[in-house]
Amino acid sequence: MAVKVLDVRTPEEYTFVGHAEMARNIPLIFVFYQWNEEKHHYSMKQNPVFVAKVKEWAKPTDTILVMCRSGDRSKVAVDELAKAGFTNVFTIFDGMEGDKVTDPGNPFHGKRMKNGWKNSGLPWIYKVDLGLAWLPLPEIEKP
Repeated sequence: MAVKVLDVRTPEEYTFVGHAEMARNIPLIFVFYQWNEEKHHYSMKQNPVFVAKVKEWAKPTDTILVMCRSGDRSKVAVDELAKAGFTNVFTIFDGMEGDKVTDPGNPFHGKRMKNGWKNSGLPWIYKVDLGLAWLPLPEIEKP
């Protein structure tokens, strides 16, 4: 039985923050470069073909470990995939970057330097394999 790793972060995070070498990138959401004043960050939009793209890559009975930045989006992705009939999907609890350091006396205060794939010493890379990376679909990646 093979285990698959699914990275649901944005293509920008996958590319510029780094990723697990074997991870397939299928974003759960996209970032649009329009400022959301209410939320104080850029606008985000759900990927309307997320489940369909996962179904092209994996069977509903495959074992899939789902990762995002810190574990929140991966939980949502696991729920969506379970509703779509996937039976062996699990979240990678602390994600790629883990939690923020909360000790104000720590020089890494506020940075994601606690837990997570990267901070645990697991292998990761910046090099993008186009066979695993999300390739833009212009019809859905519009603001």
